[in-house]
Amino acid sequence: MTDHNREETAKLAQGAKWVIRQLLLEVESRQTEIELFDAVQDGFVIFYRLLSGQEAVVEEFAQKLGIKKNGNRLEVKHG
Repeated sequence: MTDHNREETAKLAQGAKWVIRQLLLEVESRQTEIELFDAVQDGFVIFYRLLSGQEAVVEEFAQKLGIKKNGNRLEVKHG
């Protein structure tokens, strides 16, 4: 996990932070790299751009982790 992605996930609510970091670990282990940006402070939404690899890998693990994916927007279930 890059320092930049660690800083972005740190802005999220505690539960969301863990889920997004898990997503990062899963996609990175499958040669897919994303860069996170515009995390909602203490929230459950973050955006990403695909740097390398396949979008399908991000989609697959977002679904497995219960993350709602709409384009490049990721929203962790809450409440």
